[in-house]
Amino acid sequence: MTKRTSQILIVDDDKAFRVATSALLQDAGYTVSTASEPKEALQKIVEGNFDVILSDLVMEGMNGIEFLQHIKNKLPQQLVIMVTGFGSVKTAVEAMRLGAYDYLTKPCSNDELLIKVQRAVEQFQHNQELRRLKELLCTSTLYSGIVSQSEKMKEVFKLVQQVAETDVTVLVLGETGTGKELLARAIHYNSIRRDMPFVEINCSAIPESLLESELFGHEKGAFTGANKQRIGKFEEAIGGSLFLDEIGDIPLTVQTKLLRVLQQKQVTRLGGNSTIDADVRLIAATNRNLEEMVTNNQFREDLFYRLNVFPINLPPLRERLEDIPLLAEHLLEKHRSLTRQPIEGFSPSVIHAMMNYDWKGNVRELENLIKRAIIKAGSPTISQIELPRTMQEQHSMEKVDLPSTTLLPYRQYMEQVQNDAEKKYLSRILKESKGNLNQVARLMDVDRKTVYRKIEEHGIEVEKFKE
Repeated sequence: MTKRTSQILIVDDDKAFRVATSALLQDAGYTVSTASEPKEALQKIVEGNFDVILSDLVMEGMNGIEFLQHIKNKLPQQLVIMVTGFGSVKTAVEAMRLGAYDYLTKPCSNDELLIKVQRAVEQFQHNQELRRLKELLCTSTLYSGIVSQSEKMKEVFKLVQQVAETDVTVLVLGETGTGKELLARAIHYNSIRRDMPFVEINCSAIPESLLESELFGHEKGAFTGANKQRIGKFEEAIGGSLFLDEIGDIPLTVQTKLLRVLQQKQVTRLGGNSTIDADVRLIAATNRNLEEMVTNNQFREDLFYRLNVFPINLPPLRERLEDIPLLAEHLLEKHRSLTRQPIEGFSPSVIHAMMNYDWKGNVRELENLIKRAIIKAGSPTISQIELPRTMQEQHSMEKVDLPSTTLLPYRQYMEQVQNDAEKKYLSRILKESKGNLNQVARLMDVDRKTVYRKIEEHGIEVEKFKE
């Protein structure tokens, strides 16, 4: 794809200035249009898409200020550089107040003009990128609603960026409720296939007798009840991406046929003879240990290697507790309409309690609890949340108290809450591992150096956890 050159519009009733400046900018690699007066320029602006407009301040019929106001009324984000003589600098400053990006004073040097135009073009490109990202976020296509500020998830986002523009198969691994489907959507919508279908199928939700038909389709009369032809998920996804969720639950008989489709990149409907080219990008996900299933002859080894081209591990929520306040606010905004009661936020005690829970159901469990809390809230602040009984008992045993500095500013308070939660999380891991630091490092998915540093930071005595 050819890169678009930056478009510059010069508006000036001085022909000599238009010609000289146009030649200068064209030599610098810009595409240049010119207009001798504002009305002509406004017509060109309607027809074109200019990165930067270079406009004289003093013109007949409509002066530069009026011209600027017309532009800003129609295109508030348009970048305009005003050009003025020495006697009109005060007016140029007024133009800046009204939204002009910059101004030049005649006579100006070529270097100064090129530098200011280049800066404006860079600003335009920056603004365009910001708008693109905002649009993507608003339509939940950049990371498909995945909300995080944790370092572990930043690493996941980096992997998504690396693999999205390729066509390789991705295997998303993670516990139930971690957002594997959202990640699959993020990969698709950041790929060159983003404008083509994203088709998903939950392999564990479909009976074995129907799964093959769902994936590959069938011809009329292929089996009892097949009253008409039906295309499968592979055909639906042609040109786009197919997401096979819970692929570890696919029976061995279907695994064999799936492997054949992936090898040949062709699909044959049940009861049919002709093959159909299947240009599909495959994304699979599971919460099961496929390598262990291969060892136990529950999953085909050759299929596993076909799927495991680019694995991405989604961390469970208990390993990114710093995301809970951010997730809670996001989910509150998402489900605020569940009640007519205006809900403004969460009390510190609720945030603290949520950050001291293991979240075996991950983000899905958090979302369900917040929905319930919104519905039951009796005031603008959610001050209670129905945590599972096992958690309440655990808190009772650990005698969890709020930090004493609950009147600190919110950010400082949250830092202390997070620090408190991290210490309790580390203590639980040490207790489960009986003080074995190698096992602690494996469970936390960090190196021993990090474990030592965290133990020292929190002043934890490891010996009391050893038997």
